Amino acid sequence: MGADAMGPELPPGQDGDSKEAASSSDSSLFWSEKPEDYENHPDFIAMQAAMDEFTPFEEAEAWKKQGNDKVRLARKAAYAHMKRRYQREAVVLYSRAIGKAKEDPETPAAFLSTCYNNRAQMNLTLTNYRSALEDAEEAIRLDGTSKKAYFRGVKAALELKDAEKAADLGRRGIPHSGGDREYAELMREVDRVAVEVGEERREESRRAGEA
Repeated sequence: MGADAMGPELPPGQDGDSKEAASSSDSSLFWSEKPEDYENHPDFIAMQAAMDEFTPFEEAEAWKKQGNDKVRLARKAAYAHMKRRYQREAVVLYSRAIGKAKEDPETPAAFLSTCYNNRAQMNLTLTNYRSALEDAEEAIRLDGTSKKAYFRGVKAALELKDAEKAADLGRRGIPHSGGDREYAELMREVDRVAVEVGEERREESRRAGEA
């Protein structure tokens, strides 16, 4: 699997460069940068009117798409500060999608799972490990077959040195990993961290006994 194999789940045809992102953003909702005097821009006015007609789920879909656009821009950004900016913006947009989706009882669980899953990846990239773990666990609750959610949850738990949580999520995800090599490597990392944490705890106990 490639470096982006566990990246956010973008629809087919949405992994191009920034020029493609701009061309796909044909309404004000999907602007990467707001133009000057944007409130008087015809596209912005039209979109504001259209939004009044959206169901909460339709609005959630729009926010999710904009979040995907930001992820794509982050992948193509030449400078680290721009990557992080787009990643932070993606977190905000996925959060809006989640909030709106929860307002609509017709929202498919799979849609919400994907939003949490994608936000987990952004939080993981931004080193917001606790938030990444919470998002991954919610994605798993909504879709217990998501390999990416297990992968991200395990990664976040490892960063938090929560070996027990990492092992639990990792084991639960094995049946859905499809024999993936990257997942197998991650499980070896879980075993290594579990040994390290165990040694640290024994050392702490020894020192406490000597005090």
